[in-house]
Amino acid sequence: MERLRMDSPMVWALPFIFSQFMVSATHGVCSPGCHPENGFCESPGECRCHPGWRGRSCDQCVPFPGCLHGRCSEPWQCVCEDGWIGSHCNIDIHPCAAYPCSSNSTCIETGDGGYICLCAPGFTGKNCLVKIGPCITNGSPCQNGGTCMDNNGFSGHASCRCLEGFAGDYCELDKDDCSPNPCANGGTCADTGPSFHCHCPAGFGGRSCSERLSWCNSNPCTNGGTCYEKPDRFQCSCPPQYSGATCAFPTKRNNKPSYNLPPHHKGLQHPAHEVLKIIMKETIHKSELLISRSEIICFIILGFIVCLIILISIGIVFISKCKTWFANAKYRHLIHKEKDFCVKASRETGNELKIIFPEKVKMANYSRSYTTI
Repeated sequence: MERLRMDSPMVWALPFIFSQFMVSATHGVCSPGCHPENGFCESPGECRCHPGWRGRSCDQCVPFPGCLHGRCSEPWQCVCEDGWIGSHCNIDIHPCAAYPCSSNSTCIETGDGGYICLCAPGFTGKNCLVKIGPCITNGSPCQNGGTCMDNNGFSGHASCRCLEGFAGDYCELDKDDCSPNPCANGGTCADTGPSFHCHCPAGFGGRSCSERLSWCNSNPCTNGGTCYEKPDRFQCSCPPQYSGATCAFPTKRNNKPSYNLPPHHKGLQHPAHEVLKIIMKETIHKSELLISRSEIICFIILGFIVCLIILISIGIVFISKCKTWFANAKYRHLIHKEKDFCVKASRETGNELKIIFPEKVKMANYSRSYTTI
């Protein structure tokens, strides 16, 4: 055999290999029977399982969580047993084995874990447990939301279970819910069809006015007021700066003159007793006017401008009318003058002359200056 050289890498690796062998010999010896792949150990005589395995020797796989009727050959599997299907092996493919259908009926499996019951004559329902009785054969005779009852078909006639507020064989009668009066503490009852409503007096509430209400529960006092209970009402104790039934209004300030007292009072000596001299200074607050001086001046100027515009408009209309009147007067004067001249001329010649002249002229169509006709 060839001798190892001292400079060979194997020679330098021998100490490391020997140390690892000693560690495995002292710490890597697991308990007898521990699976070499599914288990491991950190101290001698121990067998700890890898995830997905269990058992003393780590030789049992862990099935999928929720697997009911299944097994596994590898971790997290769910291989169903015979007669079961589904991801969790929880669906029985032979449900008829449990006889879910009633007697005298036939159970048929659908193959996917379901079943169908073929009911015998006179029965119905999923499991043929409901007998065909008057409520199914003739329909429900109940009114106003009543429920038809025939003892699951075994009764010879149908009966009705009525809602609250109705009565009669077929729930056709609306009961008087206010007789006797269900309202307590003096409440007034009102029949509202299938039910009733109570108008409760002050201080009471609830469906039957049986609950005692607290006036101060709703915190009626505002702005820091304190509420006090009274037999039939509440009362608010308001801070000094607020007033009213609920302390909602600020307190009006007193307009009386205020008096300022000096910090120190001089006492006047009197032979019999001392007299305290108090100097009072009256402070008069000047009342504010409703309209300021500047607003009054503005109103006067605006009023003057409006009056001036009205006067100018009236003057323009009046001057226009005057010119028209003067022009018509001058025109009438010329007409009469010319008329007299023509009449005189006709008399001298002995001819009868009929003259028609207009009496007025519109100044919008003609000139306002007339000299001759």
